[in-house]
Amino acid sequence: MTSTEFHSYAEIASQPETWADLLPLVLERAADIRRAFAGVESALFTGCGSGLNASTFGAAVVQEKTGIPARAVPAADIYLFPESVLLAGRHELAVLSSRSGETTEVHKALDTFRERGVRTIGITCTADSSLARESDLAFVLTPVVEQAVITSRSFTGMLLVMQLLAAVVAGDDASLAELRRLPEVCGPYMQACHDLGRQMGERTGITRYAFVGNGPFYGIAREGQLKVKEMALLPADSYPMLDFRHGPQSNVDGQMLITAFLSDSAYDDEAQFLGDMKALGGITLALSGGSGRAAAKSADYALAIDDGLSQYARAMLYMPAVQYMAYYRALSRDLNPDRPRNLDYWIDTTVD
Repeated sequence: MTSTEFHSYAEIASQPETWADLLPLVLERAADIRRAFAGVESALFTGCGSGLNASTFGAAVVQEKTGIPARAVPAADIYLFPESVLLAGRHELAVLSSRSGETTEVHKALDTFRERGVRTIGITCTADSSLARESDLAFVLTPVVEQAVITSRSFTGMLLVMQLLAAVVAGDDASLAELRRLPEVCGPYMQACHDLGRQMGERTGITRYAFVGNGPFYGIAREGQLKVKEMALLPADSYPMLDFRHGPQSNVDGQMLITAFLSDSAYDDEAQFLGDMKALGGITLALSGGSGRAAAKSADYALAIDDGLSQYARAMLYMPAVQYMAYYRALSRDLNPDRPRNLDYWIDTTVD
């Protein structure tokens, strides 16, 4: 097969168009969203793999935008360690994310929530799934359905839905206007994302990867490392950016790529971090908004999206570059990026 004939290539490339199709599916249910959040004292976001990574981002954004305390936990913790997760006597809302809607841990978490009377919102790509049928409110993201095992557009679709939830609940018309712009803003950057991702993915001297981000950006850093581990089968880690200094930087050398998702609000500290990693001999990649151009200039590689969007609305625009990087790194190792070793489209550990 040629480099463009894999399903994952088309699925990465199609993201701006699929986001445009997702927007009305969510916004037409704004009244349902407000009812689901009515009276909520705290929110719990959960999933597995990419669903958990999206939840890590989504919980942080929802708390900041709405003022509702929110946190992300692995789905298995909800039924294995329920007392460490669920807050007795509080009106909680659970947001569960699963592309298939049938992942064992997510399904068991959903059962636990239902048994305890916790209101649920399900985010999935599969209309006839348990998550779609049994959640109190379900969003079925049919525009981002994938044939590849690895997630690309389904992950960014989840990010978009979570940001829309936050904006609707907060009554934040400015944020909604930004989110509506994402497809048109991303379109012109897709070629740059492809070219950067290919350039990085074909740099075979890079054998180890670290993805770092602060606050909500830690969620997308986690997704970056997952893509490299799944598709390229190479060592990759993710850390809160400044925490990387506390031990992991001992591994930095000329074979490690440090990809930094730069925010606006913590820019000065993050720019300093990026410079420090370069001084240690690491290869650096800066993903930033227009305000990050100074840091981008000091990095070995950079993508600066100068679009006028706020930092969280802009976050998902970085993902195509990272996905293309993992894709081309897989091809450079003669691997099938659609079908990673030891993985299936969804994980069912149910014992008959």
